[in-house]
Amino acid sequence: MVSISLKIDKRTKAAKALLSIIELFAKQNKGVEICNIPNFETIKAMYDAERKLNVMDTKGSKDLFEKIGI
Repeated sequence: MVSISLKIDKRTKAAKALLSIIELFAKQNKGVEICNIPNFETIKAMYDAERKLNVMDTKGSKDLFEKIGI
């Protein structure tokens, strides 16, 4: 089995066309699978959340907005 990772800007016509072709091909062929793999920032956020790292305690939404400066 071979895995290929692509970075595609979904806002472009070429990317939309390529994604459509790949999705259609994957639906028609059982040997092709599209896997969504999270990026580094998402993986780190999930790791931190599981271990309760970089967590901010707040008393409510108003307190949260004050702490993050909104």
